[in-house]
Amino acid sequence: MNKRIIFFIILFFIAIVVVVSSVNTGKTIPSESPKYRDINKMIFFLGKFKPYEMVKIQPKISGVVDSIYVKTGDTVSVGENIAKLRIVPIPEDMERVKRSLRMALTDLKQKQINHDRSIKLFKKGVIARSEFETTELALNFAKIEYTNSQNNYNIVKNGFSKNANESPNIVKATINGEVLNVLVKKGMNVTERNTFNDGNTIATIVNTSSFNFEFEVTEIDVPNVKVGDTFGVYIKALSNKLISAKVQELKPLIKEGESFYYLASAIVLDTISNIKPGYTGLAEFVLQKKEHTLTIKEKNIIYRNKNSFVEVIGIDDNIKEIEIETGLSDGIYTEVLSNLKKFDRIKVQ
Repeated sequence: MNKRIIFFIILFFIAIVVVVSSVNTGKTIPSESPKYRDINKMIFFLGKFKPYEMVKIQPKISGVVDSIYVKTGDTVSVGENIAKLRIVPIPEDMERVKRSLRMALTDLKQKQINHDRSIKLFKKGVIARSEFETTELALNFAKIEYTNSQNNYNIVKNGFSKNANESPNIVKATINGEVLNVLVKKGMNVTERNTFNDGNTIATIVNTSSFNFEFEVTEIDVPNVKVGDTFGVYIKALSNKLISAKVQELKPLIKEGESFYYLASAIVLDTISNIKPGYTGLAEFVLQKKEHTLTIKEKNIIYRNKNSFVEVIGIDDNIKEIEIETGLSDGIYTEVLSNLKKFDRIKVQ
């Protein structure tokens, strides 16, 4: 009986040992091993896309918008009609040019009668050649005066002379591109640009085949951005599409307190048809680059007294803290220069 009890007690203790051992064996320490990868140290700038060529379409004469032929987003070519203006003459000016035209016509008729008479008399030898040439010259001056009066009348009435090669009341596109906006409506009064007036803009057209990318740079980051540098830009509105750009200009922009800012302007090297003015982009400059170098995750490094340490897991799951020498870091991965090998197990922090 005693032997049987002792036997069961021994079995019970053996079972406890087996269970405890299995539980301990099931516990694993989270770990990662160093890996070889390319690592870059980057700097980023947020900026906007601006069209390389953008023009304001303004009328050559003043008038009322009679027709608009385009809308925002339309693609236009040089010489294509944008709008048509209707001239509203001023009554006082109309009366003045009408009177001038009547007087010029009356004078022309009189000069023509005088010259016709002098032709007959000159042929009969009644008058000298000099007198004949005098009436001829007077007739020519009267014709010029009448033509000028006609032009003045047309300008006041229609806003342009009939002698013009093109009708200035038809506003045309001056570049190939896309209509960014139309700033007038039918029936609006518009004024031409002159010395005393900036005039009204009918529409704005942008050349969508070429863009600039502009971004601000602080004085601290200026050494990292140089004219001629080529860099990548991620376009947020196009699912972070990556394109290339090249810095063309870097100039002082503003001063706030003790900080200077610079405006960097870069030309987009790739042709992207669906970029729109005002799209934002994230410029990516590579400051340093290492290829196929041993790295670990930044979060697994323990920093103490300006030194770097990691916890290495041994064969028996013993944890030992060792000091390592680090190199380039991109904020996620850090280059390891010494004391670690590819198959070492690093405790995850």
